[in-house]
Amino acid sequence: MLFDKKQKNGLTKIKKKETEKEKEKKRKKKKDKIEKDKKTRQRSKKEKEEKEEKDKNKDKKEKKEKKDKDKKDKETDKKEKKDKKDKDKKDKKDKKDKDKDKEKDKDKEKDKDKETDKKDKDKKEKKEKKDKKDKNKDKKEKKDKKDKKDKKEKKDKKD
Repeated sequence: MLFDKKQKNGLTKIKKKETEKEKEKKRKKKKDKIEKDKKTRQRSKKEKEEKEEKDKNKDKKEKKEKKDKDKKDKETDKKEKKDKKDKDKKDKKDKKDKDKDKEKDKDKEKDKDKETDKKDKDKKEKKEKKDKKDKNKDKKEKKDKKDKKDKKEKKDKKD
């Protein structure tokens, strides 16, 4: 197709105008893209910072919980140790008291046995004394009887 000079210039102008519009459109598109990328980077940066802050707080919280748990465990261990010590002390005291009571009972039993032995001995001595007395009495009575008999015989003989 052949264009005359006039038409050609007109087309060129139209073409140039369209090109300007297209360039403007491209520039706007590029600017929008740059703006969008900038916003995306800012958002990403913000999200990253928030995530880091969240992780930091989480770590801090975990560290605190661990510290509290360790402290609690330590206190529990300390308490258990103290309770065990107190129990051992109490058991030792109870054993000592029991041994003491046992010893006391033993001494009491010994004293009781001693007293019983003494009573038995006293009883035996009393019985022996009584037996001796009875024997002496019998002997005396026998002697008195004999003397009486002898006296009677003597009297009878005399008569």
